[in-house]
Amino acid sequence: MNFVLIIATFFIVALAARQIGAYCTRANLPLISGFLLAGIVTGPFVLGIITLEDAANLRFVDEIALAFIAFAAGSELYLEELRSQFKNITWVTIGLVVATFAIGSLTFFFVSDFIPFMKTMPTTARIAVAILAGAILVARSPSSAIAIINELRAKGPFTQTAMGVTVIMDVVVIVLFAINSSIADALLTNVPFSLSFLGLLLFELSLSLVIGIALGKLLEFFLSLNIPSLAKTSFVLLAGYGIFLLSEFVRRSSHTHLSFEILLEPLLICMIASFLLTNYTKFRDEFLKTLHDVGLPIYVAFFTLTGASLALDVLAKTWPIALALFVARLVGIFVGSFSGGTIAGAPMSHNRINWMAYITQAGVALGLAKGVAVEFPEWGLAFATIMISVIALNQIVGPPFFKLAINRVGESHTRGMHEFDEGPRDAIIFGME
Repeated sequence: MNFVLIIATFFIVALAARQIGAYCTRANLPLISGFLLAGIVTGPFVLGIITLEDAANLRFVDEIALAFIAFAAGSELYLEELRSQFKNITWVTIGLVVATFAIGSLTFFFVSDFIPFMKTMPTTARIAVAILAGAILVARSPSSAIAIINELRAKGPFTQTAMGVTVIMDVVVIVLFAINSSIADALLTNVPFSLSFLGLLLFELSLSLVIGIALGKLLEFFLSLNIPSLAKTSFVLLAGYGIFLLSEFVRRSSHTHLSFEILLEPLLICMIASFLLTNYTKFRDEFLKTLHDVGLPIYVAFFTLTGASLALDVLAKTWPIALALFVARLVGIFVGSFSGGTIAGAPMSHNRINWMAYITQAGVALGLAKGVAVEFPEWGLAFATIMISVIALNQIVGPPFFKLAINRVGESHTRGMHEFDEGPRDAIIFGME
């Protein structure tokens, strides 16, 4: 009965969060800002409607949402739309990954003396936490980028490159995070680096790839069935949640029966399945519709619970750290995008403002931050609070800069007002794409 009460309370809070998010959009703020705000206000440090214990009991909501976020990210990686700007996309992606990860990780390491939970950590543990932070700072927000491009009806090489880089970065950051998570776990548990460690890392990534392919085949089979769309949507969400349960089962079983732990990366598995389903099956449109239909309630639940889990006491002590990481990330973005665009031979007018397109962060970055909180419970929540603060700053600042960049390169094509002499005209459009 207590669990039912927790679910009912959270459902009511989520409904209120949906309305608060709608009010935020009227003030030109991101929709998720309203969800986060509702979670913060109803969380343990303000009204106390959702307690820390309640948030822990609702962990399954987080895991279902994280799987959905990975599915959505993989579905955006549509190869047919990325080929024309492949060179620019490749070099800008490399530049952003290297510069943002290096500068972000170094900044987090050097400010560790000012972070309460890191003060007593040894150097190896500080390095472990820093590389996790650096990986999360690499992440972008395809959903935010798509919303702005649709709003401005943007078309052109700058927009195409920005969209391609943003989507591919989600794949890169999940792989990077999977590798860094294994390295961090080794550093924190004092497991020595060796060929066996590297072999285990390659085995974990290979196993994640195999499971991702199998999940993609399973989703393809289920989408091919002649059943109601609600059943298909439910299966997609449950399949993603099942990957998290499988990952936890494999980790515990290997810890009990083997001399080492096998760490699968659920987000990577779900993204691989989504990528294969999107590019190599005939169910792309149905899969996209399934994700679109359930997207809003998933985001409401995820971001509201994220806000409720925010450790405001830690945030009050570490907001200067969040600001320092925000600035360091901006520097990394500028260095990486400018150097990558220059190597690729992009116009200098584009290279100077490239950084404006890559500020925004949202779902995947938040998912990774929450993943750290789950995987490293001793200090993970405090870490996630700092990272979520940085992500929130990026989410607020990023969209206006992206709009400005598109307008400056002249790729905005907003609708003009036009009245037909003979009244409204209708059109019938044939085709799937």
